[in-house]
Amino acid sequence: MSSAQQQPGQAGPSVRSAAAAMPVASDAKPDVYRSPMALVVWWVWIAFAAANLIDLAVQGHDHFAAVVAAVLILITGVTYVGAFRPRVLADDEGMTIRNPLRDHWVPWGSVESLNLGDSLQVRCCWQDGGPQRKKLYGWAVHSPRRSRLKAETRARRSVRSAERRSPSFSRLPPEAREAMTKTDVEHIAEALEARAAKARAAGAEAGRPAATWDRLAIAALVVPVAVLIVVAAT
Repeated sequence: MSSAQQQPGQAGPSVRSAAAAMPVASDAKPDVYRSPMALVVWWVWIAFAAANLIDLAVQGHDHFAAVVAAVLILITGVTYVGAFRPRVLADDEGMTIRNPLRDHWVPWGSVESLNLGDSLQVRCCWQDGGPQRKKLYGWAVHSPRRSRLKAETRARRSVRSAERRSPSFSRLPPEAREAMTKTDVEHIAEALEARAAKARAAGAEAGRPAATWDRLAIAALVVPVAVLIVVAAT
């Protein structure tokens, strides 16, 4: 888990535009949840793409080299959108779900429940001329059910083995032993659920979730595709 500078503000009335209801920047630092493996994929690809682009710039001066360079840039855009960008940010006002192309902001008072499918699932509920409900998905907190079950099974085996080897381990509180059998994504979902419950108990108001398209993410895909088409056609 790392930190980034961003502070959501209060969601506006339903008659306001989604852009107006999105959080505004401030000096507070929200908690940031994202996939460490996705970051590894991103930086490994950046190193690979940079090395190859430098090599092409030095040695390749033909049409084929230009096509390869355009393909590398396109894959970099896809990797940025799919691996680097997704994350979930949480602060005192609400949570921002940053998916490949869109950002969703949800005030804590509108978070009805959080659970895990193949990714984080956020069920929202608010009043807008009557009860309104919506389900959002967080790509950053991703864990296929089968992989999660395998990880939980391995963790339980490790706990049982530790209990046999160390008598003091068995004296740990049941909650602590149970926490050791859970995956990182389950801990993230529980932390977000606890934060939402605490905010609701403190009287956080429900508001309409806001969503915006990210122009940089769209450009990271559209521009390289256009360049590849032009280069391939010449």
